[in-house]
Amino acid sequence: MKNAPILKALLEETIAECDHLARRDHDPVGRVWEYENDDDREVAALFASSLAYGQVKVLRNAIVQALAPLGPHPAHTLRVTPLEDLVTRWPAFTYRMTRGEDLADLAVALGITLRREGSLQALYRARIPHDTDRPEDAGTLARAHHLQAASHFVQTLRQRRHRRELTRGFRYLLPDPADGSTCKRLHLFFRWMSRGPDGIDLGLWPSLAPHALVMPLDTHTSRLCRYLGLLSRKSLDARAAVEVSERLAALDPEDPLKYDFALCHLGIGRRCIHRRSEDHCPGCPIEDACTL
Repeated sequence: MKNAPILKALLEETIAECDHLARRDHDPVGRVWEYENDDDREVAALFASSLAYGQVKVLRNAIVQALAPLGPHPAHTLRVTPLEDLVTRWPAFTYRMTRGEDLADLAVALGITLRREGSLQALYRARIPHDTDRPEDAGTLARAHHLQAASHFVQTLRQRRHRRELTRGFRYLLPDPADGSTCKRLHLFFRWMSRGPDGIDLGLWPSLAPHALVMPLDTHTSRLCRYLGLLSRKSLDARAAVEVSERLAALDPEDPLKYDFALCHLGIGRRCIHRRSEDHCPGCPIEDACTL
């Protein structure tokens, strides 16, 4: 990118200006940090990220309601509760595309996984090549390996669902990268697992290096990325998410997604309203690189 040095400096300034811990209370990951044990955080993170669509205040309430039936130690609950009993724990849950039956499918799949593999990380790690520490595996190849492992992770969880039919609601709750969509919420989960711990991301999976991550791209962040020259692709799909990831990697090869939280919260905090405004644009940390 021609403006890479300028953009990098502005994005670093954006990170510095973002009060991460204050913003965490307005982010789906906030509920996850309330658990003390890593195995509970891992489970809670998949529930929370899977429901991270819609208005933030509403989705955070949905996350609280979704996790409540699993008690203070969701990983333990999933390991020891009979699967037929797990199915009954969300009889009245409804949040937009997601119903209680979808959460029951997810709970059963996670319960089986925790009993068989011991952790969600172990299921993910099963499809990562053992020789990925070579220098040439950085960047593009590492992301390709990650996407393959992510697809296997999702497909296995889908196969372990309770209901015989793979419903539209459960497919939406747990999207497969192989289908070609951005899979924003799934990549958000992987970011939480890989990066940190830094008060936002949890850093629970040493098997997933930050340089392999894919940007959790949605409508709002894709607009910001276009304004900044990080995205040229018109379609909002998996290839767009990879394009943004690769361009961010040109700014920081080891940790390209360190800019994601601050960029996302420019939209969540109404700093960016996606149109030129003398009330909003002056003083924005990315204004000098923005083409809006």
